[in-house]
Amino acid sequence: MLAPGPDHTNNSRSMPKAPTIEKLLQSGSAEWNKLRKSSQVATDHTGATFTQLFSANADLSGLGLVGSEWERCDLSKMNFRDADLSNAYFHGGRLQDCDFRGANLEGCTFEKLKLLRCDFTGAKGLDDLELDDVDMDRVTGLDGEEAPPPPPPPVQGITAFTREQREKMLGQSHGGGNAMEGSNPAHPDDLPPFRPQDPPGSLFFRALKHVGAPPLWVLDVPGLRPLLPQRLPPGSSLETLYREAVKTRLENKKPAADPGAVERAQKALRMSGKEANVAAVYLREVGVLPLFRFAAAKQLKGELRAEVEVDDITGSIDPRTTGALLELRLTHEVVEHVHEARRRMAAAQLYTSLLEAGFNPENNWDEALESSEASMELAQAATGDDRQALLEGFQVFAALPEEARLRRLAYLAESVSNLELLSRLPEGMEPSWLTGPETRECHEREMTYVQSLKAQDIPTKVAALAKAELGVPEGEVPEDSDDDLFVHVRCDVCGKEKLIVQSPDA
Repeated sequence: MLAPGPDHTNNSRSMPKAPTIEKLLQSGSAEWNKLRKSSQVATDHTGATFTQLFSANADLSGLGLVGSEWERCDLSKMNFRDADLSNAYFHGGRLQDCDFRGANLEGCTFEKLKLLRCDFTGAKGLDDLELDDVDMDRVTGLDGEEAPPPPPPPVQGITAFTREQREKMLGQSHGGGNAMEGSNPAHPDDLPPFRPQDPPGSLFFRALKHVGAPPLWVLDVPGLRPLLPQRLPPGSSLETLYREAVKTRLENKKPAADPGAVERAQKALRMSGKEANVAAVYLREVGVLPLFRFAAAKQLKGELRAEVEVDDITGSIDPRTTGALLELRLTHEVVEHVHEARRRMAAAQLYTSLLEAGFNPENNWDEALESSEASMELAQAATGDDRQALLEGFQVFAALPEEARLRRLAYLAESVSNLELLSRLPEGMEPSWLTGPETRECHEREMTYVQSLKAQDIPTKVAALAKAELGVPEGEVPEDSDDDLFVHVRCDVCGKEKLIVQSPDA
């Protein structure tokens, strides 16, 4: 008699248990739908229990969900078609755009929840469906009425589609039927899905491919890794040289520094001229350290403030200005603008994704907005709960030429990245109390910041310097200076040191 095979015994004991429907849906509807399509999940889930499940677009059609419990769940665009939900219990939460057509609801209970735009046309057991404290908004089929007629054909091409029409054209409607009668099916490339969850860089890259030859300004947003122009016009301005250097770097080559351009850039920083922003980012690209930092602060901060103060929800912010502030580590009075930049980027990202999907301010875009958690988050970040401001901003943005819209999105995305990096720099990178280049320059360059000190640190760290600069006797703490801050700077050429005192009342 043969002994039982050890491999068979061990395998049967170590075989992993199949994940439950509860676990699969918690991991996301995309994975569930993938397994469902490949028939890797069971169809009978009697007694399944879901607690505080947030799920969207999951295909539960035809499943056995007898006696299932749904506690405080937020479900959006769930497909329950022909599912057996007899004796199921839904308590709390919200069901939005869910499809219950043909489902068995005998003995099912809906209690203390909201039903928004759900379709129960043709559902079975409606006479035994118990509704207790249910808030219903635009619900179809619970009273046995026929399904509403399809929306009318678009009159202005694909950009005038409602959300339902778009879904039909893409074959993504609940019925999965053909395109509307009298219309030709649209290719997915002509009518892309609504994807507000994509980062600005992805939206920018997709849209840039439809513009044609990449415009020169894409070189101002190297962080987005844009498509590159083939040729740049000849010129010797710092802007032209900066863009050439960016293009060279993005082509995996090393930009070469032009001695004359470097001298002009350093002068622009020292004189705080209008080219100070481009000068700083040019020096960054060619690997040359700026000799002057604080001298350009007033000009750069003024330029940023002027852009931020423009009353436009998607108003552009020049990434060369924010890039210059980052390169020069000028954090003071700058990081406070991060919130406004993020707000504008959220609006531009939302509007771009709506326009990409074929929506415009005139055709049901607000319903598309409510179909996606990502779009609702962007709307909240852009205007809070002010839907009128959101609409007005969309009208302004949609009226711009396509390239202008893309430039706003790209500039805002790059500027937000620069400002967020600035906000993470350690304290002391830029002492805000240093005013005027005369206190910080020696040998035609800016003195190097060494340290910031409190009054009690003076006797132990810079006693001799404090005596020479401020007349404080060695070993003593400066009088009446408990709230003062002492900034220690040094010239890298001659080694001269200064101790600058700043009072909070100054």
